[in-house]
Amino acid sequence: MQISAASSPGGSAPNEDCCLVSDRWALVLDGITRYPDDGCVHDVPWYAAELGRQIKQRLGSPEIGLREILEQGIGMVAWEHVATCDLSNPVTPGATVGMIRHEANQVSWLLLGDCSIAWRDREGRVAFRSDDRLARLTGTPPVESVGGVRRWPVRYVETVRNREGGYWVAAADSRAAEEALTGSIELDGLSDLLICTDGLTRLIDRYGYTWPDLFERVSEVGVDGLIELVREHGERDARFHPEAKRHDDATGVHVRF
Repeated sequence: MQISAASSPGGSAPNEDCCLVSDRWALVLDGITRYPDDGCVHDVPWYAAELGRQIKQRLGSPEIGLREILEQGIGMVAWEHVATCDLSNPVTPGATVGMIRHEANQVSWLLLGDCSIAWRDREGRVAFRSDDRLARLTGTPPVESVGGVRRWPVRYVETVRNREGGYWVAAADSRAAEEALTGSIELDGLSDLLICTDGLTRLIDRYGYTWPDLFERVSEVGVDGLIELVREHGERDARFHPEAKRHDDATGVHVRF
């Protein structure tokens, strides 16, 4: 595995994304934009960094499955701040997660929240997986200004975040790991893969690119080039509400085999 990665904040605020890589695994985390009055003395970058650290410590142990690694990581971070923070708060800091690990003749993957993974074989065929449970919610209320950002009200988030029929993220309840999407990819014939946070997959979701497009571009300009591209589109996009995030934190990992 040859891995290249990049992560960039969406503005002047600290980057709430996090990525960690080795020669056997890769991990991306997308911290969830903070709500006011979330009951925590820590910020979102702290949560993403701590969860990444806990997962990193376990990814080198092949006997531990990816769901179990995530479950243990969430539990350990909760233990770190349960004495100082209200972890029962419905918007306690959290993150979405995407990870891969090289295991013998395959690559295992895990997604929780709206991260995505795509892979390409040596004949150029592309497949992808996304955790789209957030996007598939129905009957959602109008967004409103909460802390200067347009988003769903807390009273609604409480009914769907880490709830059956809603969507799942890493936060304070380690049982969310049981809901992670997982799978494996055979190494035979595998060319490369991408793991991205939703700040980077805006290229697909909002700006009309396809996964084959992203693979072609990342081979030419690297992950940094993909981030520059999504920033260029964000600058020209006239559809944003004044309180919407024009640029999101964006993170990607490109793995060649």
